[in-house]
Amino acid sequence: MIRPLPPIPVYYLIEGISAFFWFMLSTAGALYGIQVAHLSPVELVLVGTALEVSALVFEVPTGVLADAVSRRLSVIVGMLIMGIGFMLWGAIPSFGWIIAAQVVWAIGFTFTSGATEAWVADESGQNEIGRTYLRGSQIGYGAGAVGIGAAVLIGGTFGLQWPLLVAGAGHLALAAFLVIVMSERHFTPEPRGERTRRQAYGATFSAGLRLLRGSPVLLTIVSITAIAGAASEAFDRLWEFHLLDHFSFPPALPLIAWFGIINVTALLLGVAAIEVTRRTVRTDTHVGAARSLLGIDATLMVALVVFGLAGNIGLAVTAYLTARMLRRLASPIRLTWINQGLTANVRATVISMDSQADALGQIAGGPLLGWVAGGFGTRVAMVVVSLLLTPALYLYARTLRAHGRDLAEVAEVSETAL
Repeated sequence: MIRPLPPIPVYYLIEGISAFFWFMLSTAGALYGIQVAHLSPVELVLVGTALEVSALVFEVPTGVLADAVSRRLSVIVGMLIMGIGFMLWGAIPSFGWIIAAQVVWAIGFTFTSGATEAWVADESGQNEIGRTYLRGSQIGYGAGAVGIGAAVLIGGTFGLQWPLLVAGAGHLALAAFLVIVMSERHFTPEPRGERTRRQAYGATFSAGLRLLRGSPVLLTIVSITAIAGAASEAFDRLWEFHLLDHFSFPPALPLIAWFGIINVTALLLGVAAIEVTRRTVRTDTHVGAARSLLGIDATLMVALVVFGLAGNIGLAVTAYLTARMLRRLASPIRLTWINQGLTANVRATVISMDSQADALGQIAGGPLLGWVAGGFGTRVAMVVVSLLLTPALYLYARTLRAHGRDLAEVAEVSETAL
């Protein structure tokens, strides 16, 4: 009989299994949109915009649910809804239905966003939580590499829609599995009752908002997240289109195999980079995190320009791999940064607010860069993506100058937020 497992192994299982199915889906998803649904560059970006608008609308309410009711329940419900959205995505290859699928799976994602990380932080204790996040990212990337291989096999054999359908079914199965193995012992939900629950939602949200307003460091992190979001949407949605539009792949393998090779290489590079960072770079202070992210984003800007302007496929793919590795390396560092000094009562809400900032950035930047790509080409769009990251460099530099205000500032504001 299967019983609840310790929190950190469960967290690693969530990261690994969900990444396996997500990378299976994402490897085939863009090609499915381009070759089966015949979406244009603008439509590809609008699909992402629909996703981010939905995430923006539901991110904070679902984050508050995780803080006031149950993080475990929030994660399980989120996995269930995402599975439904993925299956809808692969079922009907039309622009309208793909938009609808993005809305559904975005709602599911907001239930898990922040809740999973807050759950493992509370259930395991905050000591070394940054290393847990980094290790979880590594496990996710390793499992994702296997998922990419599965996408190539399934998509190449049965059709590009099948990786999406299998990923949806996999998330439904994961939700059922978590009902059995995921426990919640260090979280006390608010008392039942509609009025009390509404008050709990409002109080938790207000506490998180006061914490953001009272902490220049947290406002800096959220602002950087918004900037990164604005720059990321066009890159994420159009990189496959850019390569297909400007270069020819050798005919020895089907396209999904070539993109699978690119994606698995990016994943392996990300795992290696995270391991080096975990062993050699200190990211448990604001200064350490800001210094690391400054170097990452500065290098990322160069890689994006090279990707956009490269004249041969080898250089373009190398630049893409570099950019993707850097972005994956930045994610757990930024997550560790924002967790510094947060108390349990607002952790999931603040992390969700950070995700909301990412959605706002993508909503603002995505359609604009889609218009640039449609009117001037993806080469110009990628250069503009790079330039959008410039304000983030200033914010990192400002954080480094103000190094005296470190963890104590956030902790003090966190304690008084209620």
